[in-house]
This record gives sequence, structure tokens and C-alpha cells, in this order.
Amino acid sequence: MELIRKPKGTKDIIGEDAVKYIYISNVTQEMFENYGYKFAKTPIFEETDLFKRGIGEATDVVEKEMYTFMDKGNRSITLRPEGTAGTVRSYIENKLFAKTIQPQKLYYVGPMFRYERKQKGRYRQFVQYGVEVIGEESPKIDAEVISLAYNIYKSFGIENIKVSINSLGNPEERQAYNEALVKHFEPRINEFCEDCNNRLYKNPMRILDCKVDAEHELIKNAPKLLEYLGEESKQYFAEVLRHLDALGVKYEVDHNLVRGLDYYTHTAFEIMIDNPEVELKTLCGGGRYNGLIKLLDGPEDKKGIGFALSIE
Repeated sequence: MELIRKPKGTKDIIGEDAVKYIYISNVTQEMFENYGYKFAKTPIFEETDLFKRGIGEATDVVEKEMYTFMDKGNRSITLRPEGTAGTVRSYIENKLFAKTIQPQKLYYVGPMFRYERKQKGRYRQFVQYGVEVIGEESPKIDAEVISLAYNIYKSFGIENIKVSINSLGNPEERQAYNEALVKHFEPRINEFCEDCNNRLYKNPMRILDCKVDAEHELIKNAPKLLEYLGEESKQYFAEVLRHLDALGVKYEVDHNLVRGLDYYTHTAFEIMIDNPEVELKTLCGGGRYNGLIKLLDGPEDKKGIGFALSIE
């Protein structure tokens, strides 16, 4: 009989890897607790509509990467591909918005599942750590969340890291920007990859994040989102940067940083490593998602921000 092996895109954590895993897990969760975050555990699988509504049907995650199946009750179920949607669902369902202490500062840890192309540092089952601050909007909170992610890597002695940051504005500003991008790319979209062609009308901002056509002149000279932000959004972003300066967080503004999920508004960021020997440059990502709580039928006035990182 043929030897049964682990599925592609998965990894056994044993021996020295297990020692590292436990150490990293303990240090990371201790930092979450020290910052005032409380542990939240949500199901590994959820109703598929949660991710379709929360992440966005035109995203790569929903279109290509989810593990979805029909259960014995003929319900569409999905293994969670990320942690924010489930945490927000739990926040709403358990009425955490009615708690005296606001905002609610939560953290989670657990396996996530995405059917991705196998590559170094990425797996189809991976362990994700994340935090969510739900219930308030403030540049100070944005800066605190970013500094927490930044300081986690610093605590392990990892050098040459920086925050790549951008503002995605509010939904109206993003809509105007999307229309400008369609006008910019449409005449020559045939020069781009199949994914970019599919994204042109569904999610044009994702073209800016394309790895295949990253050097194309139309991406390099595309309109900048900053040009479509109103004064209020610009002022909010400037305040976030000012607080990051005060916290000693090294960052650079990247006008092409858009993140891959539909729920982001205003602040979006990634923790990057500047090391030519490292294949996977993005270590961590997150941002503000002011419309997600309302989208999932929660209170309209509740806002959120968070990030996620993978231990692998």
C-alpha cells in the first residue's frame, strides 16, 4: 500500500519547529495581553455568506481560495480563510457593543485555510494571530494597533522592518478613485494578465497590487488615491502618521498599497522586511474596516481596525 502523506500546502510542526512555535506563540500572546487585548475563540468553519458579505465576492480569497462545502443539512459552510469576519460576527451576535467598556479589544489565534499556490512561507493551512479593536474610530487607536504589530517583530530581534502604509479613504472617495482607475486601465487592459482583466470592473484597485504586471508603466503612473481623498480623510491620515512618529515606528507611505479585502477603509498597512535573502517580503497586514460591522447587520456607529500575522 502507498504511504499516506500530509496534504499539499500543510506542514507538520514537530521537533525544533515545535519548540519555536510554542515560544513564538507565548511571546506574541503575552504582548497582546500586555496591550489590554482579551482572547476570543470563534469556530473554524462559518456560514459561507459571512465571508462573501464580509470579505467581498470580487476578492481573490472568495473567488479562488476558500474551502467551501455543503454539509449534511444542505448548508454552505466554509473553513475560515481569515479571522476578522468571524470575530466581528461574534462581536455582533454576542452583543459586545452593549458592554460598558468600549472599544472592545480582542485577539485570536488559530488555523486558517486558503487554497493558495504553494510557495515558501505560505501554506493552505496556516496559524494566524490577529487583533481587532471594535467600537471606536481614532488615529491614536490606529497608531497603537500598528505599533503593536511592529513591536511584535522587534521583540524577536528582527531588524530591517518597516511599516508600509496608505489611506483608502471613505467609500465615496474609493468609488471615485475606482472610476478613475477603470478609465486609466481600460484602453490597454489587454496588455495585463487574466486576473487584472477580471478585476477591471469588479475591483480595479487590486490591479495596483498585481505581482505579474507590477512593472507595467500604467501601474507605475496610475492615479494616486491620495488625490481623491477629501480634507477630512487627509487630516485623519496625517494624524495617524503623527502618532506613529511619536511612537518611533518606522514607516513609508505607499500609494499603491490597497490590501486584498473589500472591507478596508481609511488606514491600511503592511509590515515589510527589507532583506534580499527573504522571499516573502510582507510579514503582516491590516487596516481599518469602518463599514464591516454595519455590513454584517451590527450597529452602524461601531468602527473597527485590526491586523493579522501568520506564525509560519
